[in-house]
Amino acid sequence: MRMRATRPPCTAPCVPPTCVPSAPSTPTPPGRWPNTFVCLEEACQSGPLMCCVCKEYGKHQGHKHTVLETEANQIRASILDMAHCIRSFTDEVSEYSRNLVGIVQQIEGGEQIVEDGIGMAHTEHVPGTAESARSCVRAYFADLHETLCRQEEMALSVVDAHVRERLIWLRQQQEDMTILLSQVSTACLHCEKTLQQDDCRVVMSKQEINCLLETLQKQQHQFTELEDHIQLDAGIPVTFTKDNRVHIGPKMEIRVVTLGLDGAGKTTILFKLKQDEFMQPIPTIGFNVETVEYKNLKFTIWDVGGKHKLRPLWKHYYLNTQAVVFVIDSCHRDRLMEAHSELAKLLTEKELRDALLLIFANKQDVPGVVSVEEMTELLSLHKLCCGRSWHIQGCDARSGMGLHEGLDWLSRQLVAAGVLDVA
Repeated sequence: MRMRATRPPCTAPCVPPTCVPSAPSTPTPPGRWPNTFVCLEEACQSGPLMCCVCKEYGKHQGHKHTVLETEANQIRASILDMAHCIRSFTDEVSEYSRNLVGIVQQIEGGEQIVEDGIGMAHTEHVPGTAESARSCVRAYFADLHETLCRQEEMALSVVDAHVRERLIWLRQQQEDMTILLSQVSTACLHCEKTLQQDDCRVVMSKQEINCLLETLQKQQHQFTELEDHIQLDAGIPVTFTKDNRVHIGPKMEIRVVTLGLDGAGKTTILFKLKQDEFMQPIPTIGFNVETVEYKNLKFTIWDVGGKHKLRPLWKHYYLNTQAVVFVIDSCHRDRLMEAHSELAKLLTEKELRDALLLIFANKQDVPGVVSVEEMTELLSLHKLCCGRSWHIQGCDARSGMGLHEGLDWLSRQLVAAGVLDVA
């Protein structure tokens, strides 16, 4: 039996291509085989080159492999692709850098050379966007300053007119008091003279004295009424509205219309604010009107009936209305869409275009009612009331919970900050 001779495994380490002779004519050194394959195993990536002996009998035995030339060509193609990507990336970065330089120049502005009509070159300043923005701000505040100056002049004219009328009235009162004192002094002198006369003359002057005393009593009564109704105070209470108008007097009057579906609690809220007492709900036929004083405001509140046949009459109460209070019953989930429909109609009225909108979500004390957040979502109030000053306030008309918070919001919207507590 013949034994087949086998080639011993290669003990020489696999070397990189730089160690392989570049010329094919160069003989392979003894004990070394040329690297003609590339191992594809992950663990061999640090030394992937191998010869045929390593592939068959050495450490790369059974590993996935490919021809060296094929792998090298793939790597060259990858390098070329990467170089193309790098060039594209470099171009993009360069373009972005140039844009940054241009943006900086546009913001800062600078000097540029231009030619005039006769071909002479000269430098010209080009304003940047920063300078334009500053100019825009200056122009806005200059216009605002002019507007404030006009409003200040108007407010001062209102104050001057009030002071002038007040002084005229006070001086008239001074003259009236002087005449009254003169009349009283004359009456006193006449009485003293009468007392010094004889009995016959005293008796004869009885009718004259009675008329004189009656006149004095009337004048005293008129003076007492005048003193009771007029407080002599040198103070001039001034209140500023949000649009910089000035109101002079202890209370600034605000016209408010309270609307909503029948049974929502409008009248109950009105009398709770007015008298601080709960009133049994009675359907309103027509309207109620009450005056509610709160801080330095005097709310004239018109409560209009909410039955279906009365709603067409609401429009007759819109004139000169500065605020609308819309009351919704939080217990009746099935009537929310009806309330939404009526509220949407209100917001389309031209006479209510500038009116504030306060929504009272009434009966929040009852378990399981529609919450303020849920009602805001269901009625789409952010979309419905877009572009208008509005607020929704949870309340309970029986206890008064939330009512004054609603009036606080109205006060803050109507009166400039810092003067709400002026008496």
